[in-house]
Amino acid sequence: MTMERNSDALIAELVESLQPVRPLRFGEGLAIVLAVATVSTGLVIGLFGMRADLAAGAFHPMHLLATGLYLGLALAATVAVVVMSRPHVGSDHSGWRWAAGMAGLLPVAGVIVAAGRGDDIFAAETMLHGPQCLAIGGAASLLVFAVLALWLRRGAPTAPGRAGLAAGVAAGAFGIFAFSLHCPDNDIVHLGIWHGAVVLVMAGLGRAVLPSLIRW
Repeated sequence: MTMERNSDALIAELVESLQPVRPLRFGEGLAIVLAVATVSTGLVIGLFGMRADLAAGAFHPMHLLATGLYLGLALAATVAVVVMSRPHVGSDHSGWRWAAGMAGLLPVAGVIVAAGRGDDIFAAETMLHGPQCLAIGGAASLLVFAVLALWLRRGAPTAPGRAGLAAGVAAGAFGIFAFSLHCPDNDIVHLGIWHGAVVLVMAGLGRAVLPSLIRW
């Protein structure tokens, strides 16, 4: 009888300080990320302005294709991150890799075209504009990157490495999408190599930094 009372007292003591936890909702997570990405895009356009052709309602085919692929990758990777934060049996969050494969054709095409034309991607003129896209696109990624990191910390991702990688890809793709609305370059070499570099850099950052921050 005494042992039973002691057990009841121990259980009561353990649960006394527990607080209810609000479950993560897929729609809420997706809406938050999209809202933050919209804010980042608005800041980029406000600071640097929109491309003249976009402002006039015109679209260059190559720019439209590249920008659309980066946006599609951003959305697919974001969905994967939100799903990873609330794991359950039978969940599949690998679909973003198909979007990554499609967007990955851009840097491959850029390298092939550059090699065929004999372009020097490190020429002085290229180095004036390319690193600017890399730096500003990366900076435009940071707000989404931070929000995804906080969302994953609230959740319980079972594969922190993959979650960090997907979060970095999503942030980088949103960042370069935002800056693409300003960038006047339509060349596949620039769009593939320098814009793609933003996604690769942020993916590496997410894979290296986030697992230790979101581990539970």
